[in-house]
Amino acid sequence: MKKMLVFISLLLLACSLPEPADIIPPVVRVIFPYEGAVISDNVQFTVEASDDDQVESVWIYVDGEEVGRTSTSPYKVNFNIQGYEKKIPHVMLAAARDKEGNIGFSPTVTFVIADGEDNVDPTVVILNPQSGQTVEGIVNVVAHADDDRSVQEVRFYIDGQQVHSTSDYPYIYNWNTTGYSDSTSHTIYAEAIDGGNNNAFSPVVTVTVYPRTGPTADNVAPRALFLYPIAGSTVKGTINVSVDLQDNVKVTKAEFFVDGILTNSVTDPASPWVFQWNTATVADTVPTTHSLYVKAYDEAGNLGTSGLIVITVTQ
Repeated sequence: MKKMLVFISLLLLACSLPEPADIIPPVVRVIFPYEGAVISDNVQFTVEASDDDQVESVWIYVDGEEVGRTSTSPYKVNFNIQGYEKKIPHVMLAAARDKEGNIGFSPTVTFVIADGEDNVDPTVVILNPQSGQTVEGIVNVVAHADDDRSVQEVRFYIDGQQVHSTSDYPYIYNWNTTGYSDSTSHTIYAEAIDGGNNNAFSPVVTVTVYPRTGPTADNVAPRALFLYPIAGSTVKGTINVSVDLQDNVKVTKAEFFVDGILTNSVTDPASPWVFQWNTATVADTVPTTHSLYVKAYDEAGNLGTSGLIVITVTQ
């Protein structure tokens, strides 16, 4: 009986003991700017923070002064370069606190604010997959971006829709193709943004999702080619956009995109597809560059996308 009472007492004592306190601070890493980065305009600082429980808040400091805080992942804070001395190193530090009050700090990162405007666009190219390739399952879409100063962000687009962005090198997007119809073609391209907020687009890569339905399926994607305007041209006012559309069976739908935004669409389009576009909708007081592309669909649901062209619009 005594042994039973002792056992019950120990059991009750164990049940009443408090849970061990959380004393583990969050792990914090600065993604952008990276060490030695050169920026020329207002940018977004990006921080990665993780915790064994939950990250409650992230702070960012420059030269010992707080410049912003956020509690939303991905942890990004806008940084205004006004008032900071140029051509000298500035030190950035990030801190994260979990819900128990533990605070973790990132390693410091040194960056420089350039003395002068950045007018040089970055460059970006898709390394994997390659155009014409057949893909299935999870595909690692890999981009390489470079700039004379620093790359701030890389964005990935599938069929003209932004699906991912990252500031973390190497620039990779894990594309899950299982939700896409088989034997269909899809386009991939990337956009790079530098520390001066200049941007550039990669050439378009076209791939085919693994043809699970066999060789009898129509897996030939339509082709779309800009006849006017041509890449690199300058336009203004209302222009006649002309696109050549071809398919082994029939093109059933075409869509026109400006800067990734659907601007015009038509079913059963003629070839060439000609329509009017009022460029005043995107014009500014200074010349601005804009990306154009066309999507074409056939009866089997195959999708083809024109090459991405960049033009300049003036008032």
